[in-house]
Amino acid sequence: MAPRIAVALAVLLGAASALAPAKPATQSRSVLAGRPSLEAVREPIETSLVAAKGKEEPPDNSVGYLALLGGVMIHLTCGSMYCWGNLISYLPAELKYWNPAGGTGPADAQLVLAFILLSQMTGMPIGPLLEKQLGPRVTAMIGSLMMGSGVFMASYARTLLQFVLSYSVLFGLGVGVAYQMPFLVGGRWFPSKKGTVQGAIISGMGASAFLFNIVATKLVNPTGADMVDGVFPPSVAARWPPLLRTLGGVFVLLSFCGALLQVNPPGTPIRYPLLEKLMGTSTSAAPEKKLATKAAPAADAPSVLSQVFSAKFGLLWLMILCSAVSGLNIASSYKTFGMKQPHLNSDAFLSLVGALSAIGGNAAGRFFWGSMSDTYGFKACFSALTLLQGLTMYNFGRLAEHRVTFLLSTVFLLFCMGGNFAMFPAQTFRVFGANGASVYSFLFTGFGFAALLGPLLSTALLAKGGYPLVYTVLALLSAFSFTLCRRFL
Repeated sequence: MAPRIAVALAVLLGAASALAPAKPATQSRSVLAGRPSLEAVREPIETSLVAAKGKEEPPDNSVGYLALLGGVMIHLTCGSMYCWGNLISYLPAELKYWNPAGGTGPADAQLVLAFILLSQMTGMPIGPLLEKQLGPRVTAMIGSLMMGSGVFMASYARTLLQFVLSYSVLFGLGVGVAYQMPFLVGGRWFPSKKGTVQGAIISGMGASAFLFNIVATKLVNPTGADMVDGVFPPSVAARWPPLLRTLGGVFVLLSFCGALLQVNPPGTPIRYPLLEKLMGTSTSAAPEKKLATKAAPAADAPSVLSQVFSAKFGLLWLMILCSAVSGLNIASSYKTFGMKQPHLNSDAFLSLVGALSAIGGNAAGRFFWGSMSDTYGFKACFSALTLLQGLTMYNFGRLAEHRVTFLLSTVFLLFCMGGNFAMFPAQTFRVFGANGASVYSFLFTGFGFAALLGPLLSTALLAKGGYPLVYTVLALLSAFSFTLCRRFL
């Protein structure tokens, strides 16, 4: 375990080192052509997820680096949702189907990840609203408590519905509330390095499953027992409630400490009315008037609602839906699929696949594709991603005939999934400018529906043509997203 954890820490430290002060680099012409860069977007302080300060960074950024570390800690907790592809194999029988008596076909519990993402997309608009009143630290603390308590309460569930309400809904809402706070604070500390800040923080979300898959497997199945006739020994199910309580406690501690580090730079001219009221403090009205004058939007600026109902929004939403469904489906079902294949049915091996897919796939993909899109542009990078993803998805069944190729293809599909999550936020800012943060809260629903679409498609198609048909349809959806990008962007 120690070497794997060391690799994860090395990746995160490497991402953080990219934030070290450096000379400004000349932007790629492909980025500048036709679209404003993130740095060129002028955003009102009250609504922006990025900088609330000018372009000059504070002279002492030590607290800023701690805020980034706290952001990684928060996202390590948020990213534990991707452990579900591993955890579902240990789920007690009464929690696998909506009917506690059981069922046939793919388990209904495959929808747990989809419900987490749907809840996250519901909570994402709430986070910025709370931040305007309470500030990023208190808002992140609220989200951290929701995440940890959701997992802890799920240990007492006796039906799948009860489990979903706590593990998916409460946890997912907490993810949505806390998710954007590190980006907001990091952007204020490092206004000239917003893309790197986002990549460093969000890599924590991708690396989470690497760490927690290993921890969870050791806690719930310490002897490395394998399934026999699709069932683990009773001792594994007996360790399920203690596992969730342990993870819930770790998540609260980890994310709450990260939330405490979410501090604005000195002199940030933003007021938090409700927090001031609760704390019994107040500031003079003069700075607020000056701020309001400076941040006032242009009279002809488009509204968030008009942009959400625009053709550009619809195009990006459909591209997310058709592209992200492949990676999200594999993330939640790779272990279920593997345990049905005699040559792959090893709990230790499949847990290793999940861990490597998290660090070498999801985490690395977020940082790689996010950086590449800043350099070569969204269209070129997204075209490459969807093309390679579609080819891998189409051949996934054949690649799964051998352990090595199954591992590599699973890692690569999660590498592409991480790229989807990394590239679309920045593209949203490029396309929608000052309203980018608010618009992305709505655009994120594409990921939620993609997570829901995967299990529903799988259930319907497995009965008609088995896994080959499932993977062919998912590959075609990726190809459709590729076509939308090349034809309309």
